[in-house]
This record gives sequence, structure tokens and C-alpha cells, in this order.
Amino acid sequence: MNERLRRNPAVDGGSINEFKYEIGGKTYIQRPLVLGQVRQICDLLQDVTIPGNADMAVIIGILGDGMPEALAIVLTPEGQPVKGKDIPALAEEIEFEITGEQIMQVIDDFFSCNPIASYLERLTGMLNAARKKVIKRTGLKKSASSSPEETSPKGMPSSGDTPPESASPGSDTAPGM
Repeated sequence: MNERLRRNPAVDGGSINEFKYEIGGKTYIQRPLVLGQVRQICDLLQDVTIPGNADMAVIIGILGDGMPEALAIVLTPEGQPVKGKDIPALAEEIEFEITGEQIMQVIDDFFSCNPIASYLERLTGMLNAARKKVIKRTGLKKSASSSPEETSPKGMPSSGDTPPESASPGSDTAPGM
């Protein structure tokens, strides 16, 4: 299929990216991820670390056996809703039909549909703004210690059990030990 990018008007009159692929005689669509797909991808990648400077070959290598499942999560057969996809069956179907070039194209298009770096940058900005609001409202400059230093009944700082001043009769413990 020559035209792999199609823009569809969104509900608010804007546009979203939609990529189409012909894989094994079947048409698949890739759109920006919805929350359910994000959860599925996060579950798949929970033990995976992808370096910030990773290229497509590194990503493919890191995903390894998880690549077919990742593709099944981000691609949806044309005309089928995203919700309720049989991910294992779709992964098996895609695994034995998709070419290396198509894998590279899907990954490249994934980052066009889902500008992850932009999302993370926005989230960081929102968290920093929230932190500033909390500091302004509470007057705190630094985070308070979660465990203040303990004080003994005599008002002396204590770091735990204090040794007895003298050993009990018949004890093998020396005073101060």
C-alpha cells in the first residue's frame, strides 16, 4: 500500500494520525494509543529498559520475543475496535506475515502517532508546577524528614537500644556492652 498515512478529522475538528498497513493480505490500522493500549504496553514492558538513545534496531532487539505481542497491541485489524482484541491470536498472525521493513515502518510510525518524549516533557512540567504549588501553599522549602530523631525519656537523642549501665548479677555481659 503506497499511502500509509491518512489524516481523519477528530471530533473537535482537529486531526489525528492514522497509519494503514497491508500485512499478509489483511489491512491493519495504527492510531494514537488509548489508555487500554498504554496499560497493555506497560504490562508487556514492565521489566524492559529502553535507553533514551535507542534506535529501531535496539528496540527490536530489546523487545525480542515480545515484538509480536507489541505489534498486536498497537495494530488493529481494519474495522475492528481496539477493545476486545485477541492479542495472542493477533500476535501469532502478525508474527508470520509481517516483513522486517514493515516492522521498522510500524515502529517509526508509532513514535509519530505517540510523541512519548513530548508526553514525558509535559508530565514533568505538570509535576514541577504541582510541586511549586504545594511549596507555596505549605511554605515548605525542603521535604520534611519522615522519621524524626528519637529522644530518650531524659531528653537525650537516641539511635535505638541503649546498653544497660551495669550488668545484672550472674550476667556474662560487661557494663556498657
